[in-house]
Amino acid sequence: METAERHAIEHECSRLVRAYCVHIDAYRHAEVVALFAEDGVWETWKGPMRGRAAMQAYLDAKDTKPTTIHTVQNIMVDVVSEREASGTSVFLYFGTDRSDPTATVPKVVGRYFDKYVLTPAGWRIAHRRTDMTFRSQQ
Repeated sequence: METAERHAIEHECSRLVRAYCVHIDAYRHAEVVALFAEDGVWETWKGPMRGRAAMQAYLDAKDTKPTTIHTVQNIMVDVVSEREASGTSVFLYFGTDRSDPTATVPKVVGRYFDKYVLTPAGWRIAHRRTDMTFRSQQ
């Protein structure tokens, strides 16, 4: 595989990680779900979900009142082939009422463990496991 192709794949997969944070914080659930492959798996603290319909139902049941911010860094993507990649990233999650004095303290610090797949619609998340490494007591 050419270096330019490898870099393009890394860029597209990294973009999925960043787009997830933007869309989840804006409560744009359909856009979050569209980042996943049709038969994708998303493992959250509530357990695994398979497929976009299950993901949409999970997101639609969530409270949309808190202001949330997800930040992501240390994104590493490893290209497996022209159609598959895997990656990890570190995230911080802040979520509360804007007037809460603890708003600047992350509620969760964790990692995303992702597998990516090239679909007819472009690169998508095939599998995401969310590890909540540290949780705030507040």
